[in-house]
Amino acid sequence: MKKLDIICIIIGVICFLLAGYIVYIKFFKENKIDFNEEEEIKLLDDKLAKIGTPLGWLIITDGIDHQNEDGTKYNISYGTNLLKEYSNRQLFTMEYILSTKNENDKFILLSGFDNNKIEGEPTDDYTLAYLDYDTFNKYYKDLFGEDFDLNKQDKGNTTYDKEYVYYRNRRAGSNNVYVPIIKAISVEYKNNKYIADIEVTYSTRASELIGVPKSNGTITYTKNIDNNILLEDFIINK
Repeated sequence: MKKLDIICIIIGVICFLLAGYIVYIKFFKENKIDFNEEEEIKLLDDKLAKIGTPLGWLIITDGIDHQNEDGTKYNISYGTNLLKEYSNRQLFTMEYILSTKNENDKFILLSGFDNNKIEGEPTDDYTLAYLDYDTFNKYYKDLFGEDFDLNKQDKGNTTYDKEYVYYRNRRAGSNNVYVPIIKAISVEYKNNKYIADIEVTYSTRASELIGVPKSNGTITYTKNIDNNILLEDFIINK
């Protein structure tokens, strides 16, 4: 074998090994997660302390939509991702915004009778409430990691739907029906996603309607470069 051929073979082997190393660094080492379950549970619990009750509201509204004829029992959609529907993401984000009490003065309020502007609170009965897109999108992006699409929103059927985000108030007749606590039980990291087993605690009135004081469920999420939790799935198990 000629000396030149040997040199070419050596160079080829070196290039192959170098390419393999680059692939390893780029797709494996850089994406390796230093996973600590105890720390992850604490991080998720800190998040749920802020968003747990608004997120739990999706369970309550699902129960309202599937209640029996006399309204004495809520039939929960077990095994269903309550964050799959765009309207649910919109409602959850709005409830979270309202829970912070930081943006209430930014809402535009309309009378539910004639659509004229009125004074009051976004959660008042017979009131249509809208929030400017930029304010809403700031919270939505923090929760889901993407911009909110106005074209997909649940609308209030007024001219404000073109540029504002509608808040559909589902609170009428639901006094004392809520989720006070959602708590992480365990977290695992699998296929580039975090999967958490959770425990949902219902208020006394909610537990009477649902039939149990607590439920188990699953939250699936990812995280951005700032280690902020981005929600994907929220499922209540039977």
